[in-house]
Parts: sequence; structure tokens; C-alpha cells
Amino acid sequence: MKIDIQDLLSGKSSVMEIDEKIELSTFDFNKNEYKFDGPIHIKGNITKIEDGVIFVGTINAQVITVCSRCLEEVKQNMTISFEEEFTKSHEDLGYQIMETFIDITKLIEDNLLLNLPLKTLCSESCKGLCPVCGTNLNKSTCNCETQTIDPRLEKLKNFFNRD
Repeated sequence: MKIDIQDLLSGKSSVMEIDEKIELSTFDFNKNEYKFDGPIHIKGNITKIEDGVIFVGTINAQVITVCSRCLEEVKQNMTISFEEEFTKSHEDLGYQIMETFIDITKLIEDNLLLNLPLKTLCSESCKGLCPVCGTNLNKSTCNCETQTIDPRLEKLKNFFNRD
């Protein structure tokens, strides 16, 4: 999404208010696919500084992914505050001003990625899947034997039970 900042750069205004909704497609991160349930809402102010502009605002999005334990779909509301600087310098590794506009798509993606949890859980008490048969242990139980002993350590199993 491109925002025209000509008025800020020319000095006609000192602050620009942004209140936009944009659509982003799915993206993969940390071996998980993330989708968005509806548009992403971005709101904030862009202010002129010496060699560029500063964008201070919030991102609101509803992200859909799967639970890391039971693989059920999980919806998360994310509200992210940010403060990012856009400069005219091509030597900066940050965000850049392209002639008279800024593209905030990368800013939104970067801030979403930085704030995603490494592991998403449907609940803290999620029991996950049975490692033997794959049953979702939150919904039902199974009779599988899940306690396995590493064969290299099997002789130590009865070490303290000597008669």
C-alpha cells in the first residue's frame, strides 16, 4: 500500500493522519501458514523529520493459524504498536521514501512477523495429539501405550529397585 507524502515533504502540512484497511494474502513463517480473517486495519500519524518521515501507529489484524499441539484452527486478534522511520537515503537498511510516497506493505508484514508467537496454542491446557494413533486428546481419549523407554537406557529402569 502506497501513501503519498508530497504535502509533508514540501512543508504544506506537518502531520498526516492515516486510517486505512488493506488486504494481505497468506504467508508462511516458522513452518506455519498464517491467513487473515478480514482486512488489516492500520491507523496512525506520519510526521516530517529532517531527512524523512516517522510513522507512529497501530496495526489491528485477526490472524488464523493452527495450534502447534493439536492442529486445530486458531484465530488470534493482534494489536501491534509501532514507530518506524522512512528516509530518503539509500544507504539506510530501513524503510525508504520512493520519490513522493512510502510503501507501508513491508512495514506491516515485518511488524506482524515480529509479533507472532513461535508456538500458537488453542489453549494453555491443550493436550495435543496422541503420538501413536493421532487422536486429538482434547476431544477424546485412546488406549495407546505412550510411555516408551529408550533401549539404550532400559537397563537403568530398575536401577533403584534392587532387591
